[in-house]
Amino acid sequence: MSKWQLWKQRGFYGATDMAGNLIWQIVGLYLLFYYTTVLGISPAFVGTLFLVVRVIDAFDGVVYGYLIDHTHSKYGKSRPYFLWFGVPLGLLTMLLFFNPSFGGNRAFQLAWISVVYTLFSLVYSGANTPITAILPSLTSDPDERTNLASARMVMTNIGTAVIGAISLPMVAKLGGGNTKLGWTIWAVIIGAVIMLLFFGAFLNLREHNAVETTQQTDDANGIKSHLSVGESLKGAVKNKPWVILSLGFILLQTFWVIRMQTAVYYLTYVYRRTDMIGLFNGLIIVAVIGNLSVPFLSKVMKHRNVMMVSLVTFAIGEAIMPLGLSSGNLVFLFAGTVIATIAMGAAFSISFVMIADTVEYSRLALKIDEPGILSSVPMVGAKLGMGLGGFLSGWILSWGGFQATAKVQSATANAAISISFIWVPVILSLAIAGILLFYKLDEDQVAASMKAAKAEQVAAEVAPVTDDEELNSDEGL
Repeated sequence: MSKWQLWKQRGFYGATDMAGNLIWQIVGLYLLFYYTTVLGISPAFVGTLFLVVRVIDAFDGVVYGYLIDHTHSKYGKSRPYFLWFGVPLGLLTMLLFFNPSFGGNRAFQLAWISVVYTLFSLVYSGANTPITAILPSLTSDPDERTNLASARMVMTNIGTAVIGAISLPMVAKLGGGNTKLGWTIWAVIIGAVIMLLFFGAFLNLREHNAVETTQQTDDANGIKSHLSVGESLKGAVKNKPWVILSLGFILLQTFWVIRMQTAVYYLTYVYRRTDMIGLFNGLIIVAVIGNLSVPFLSKVMKHRNVMMVSLVTFAIGEAIMPLGLSSGNLVFLFAGTVIATIAMGAAFSISFVMIADTVEYSRLALKIDEPGILSSVPMVGAKLGMGLGGFLSGWILSWGGFQATAKVQSATANAAISISFIWVPVILSLAIAGILLFYKLDEDQVAASMKAAKAEQVAAEVAPVTDDEELNSDEGL
């Protein structure tokens, strides 16, 4: 593959996650705030809605993974899903911020919000599960997989940085003083961009390595594929590195969602600097530094250690932010978030590489080839994380006595905001680092096994003709 083709593949692969994260960032940063302050819905209801929807669709990523494993089309296994679900995701993005008043009927409005949010969550999984599932099929080169994962997160963070920085100003400008209208118009624009990005990825990505070995070769090596859901899940449970990584990813998404959802509250009510919200959210761009560092860090450290160092660094950055509260010094706030965000850029990038490692480990060590099911980890983690994070955010705010109409919150409410934004993420990030001590997968051994398996395949394909085969050939003349 030429350099142009490599960079084209990296760009369009990154476009898929950029598309999904445009709305993910808005949902994470602003949906709770939009529901509670613009629409006037109680934080307890919103938190409960987030949790209930997660119960409904928490494991839909596994279902989509199973469907991907059993999809056979001229476009490949994963690639068609960018078309089938990318366009509906854009449409539901528009509806997410289109909320009629229904003549003042609150019950109808709450029902509308609940239905649209549920459909959005289900379709979001369908569009995003194949992003991770397709990675092993784009290349068999471990280094290029790391480059693709980094490119994915670079483009994601560029998109989310722009969204975080300009959403509130764009809403104000588009709405002309009508915040609700501003959000509706902005969602239409974002939805259209999402559809274009997914469609572009569908047109330009190719699953070059989708069928690297034939079914006969797999059968000869005892590799099982096309399993039932039950058999696939049993195989996944036997994959201990995958189980540990799955638990860690769920906790990672939980604290990241909590942090995103309460950032606006922290700037507005604790630091009382609403003028800094756009700049603060826009600093997600520095996560690109962490993304770009992963290919280099992974050459000097095991993937697990890159993740652990990143999580500990994140916790340090989080703990720095409150140090300037008493003096109103913003240096600590911004220095802390820069450190934490760079660390999370590295953590997310390496996590996707580690998932690909567990897919190859399953194939080589457990003789099970079900990349769709195993690659559903990010989506399951994201859904459970969004649900748990949204639930905890809403109920911690309610516990603290948060009042949406109050310009100045009580000390208890501010403490609740600080717990959500600072201390819950610190505790969970350190907990994940501890859990990863039990992650024993050696990616170097996996890579060596992959090369050996490929060499055996090539040798089998060019094996010399046997005497029996020559005799049979002569008899046929």
